[in-house]
Amino acid sequence: MKRALTSAVALFSTLTLIQPAAAQDLASSVIGAWKLTSFERKEVASGKTERPFGEKPTGQFIFTKGGHSSWFIIAESRKAPANPQITDAERVDLFKTMAACSQTYKVEGNKVRETCTASWNQLWTGLERANTVEVKGNSLTVTTSPFKNPQGIDSIAIVTWERVE
Repeated sequence: MKRALTSAVALFSTLTLIQPAAAQDLASSVIGAWKLTSFERKEVASGKTERPFGEKPTGQFIFTKGGHSSWFIIAESRKAPANPQITDAERVDLFKTMAACSQTYKVEGNKVRETCTASWNQLWTGLERANTVEVKGNSLTVTTSPFKNPQGIDSIAIVTWERVE
């Protein structure tokens, strides 16, 4: 009887600790600096994919221990302005070839709940999103929750990062 009770307590403890341990592991795994390796946008209904920042975009994602993060993405085709007096047309091109956000975050299971505190697109500031995150070795993959792409179509983004620090 004592052995059965001990086994039941051990099993219960193991089962109740699995999820928090996984969340804690993800929380510590994301901390650091990551460089962008790919960005793909996928339409939810059709499955059609595109790479709006090109085949080889650049960018960085930084997570702190204190629950803050920031990221930016730059398209591979981005052109520098002709001179320091940037024209309005050049400003538009620069805006269209990047995305950036700073945020607070909290890990919940395999999701990272982010609240945007400042962004390149003011519509994002103040928004809360829950994205699925997976860390395998030195690779971080973020799959966003659905959003409307620039054409108004429900889409997700699948963004892959490689640890640099």
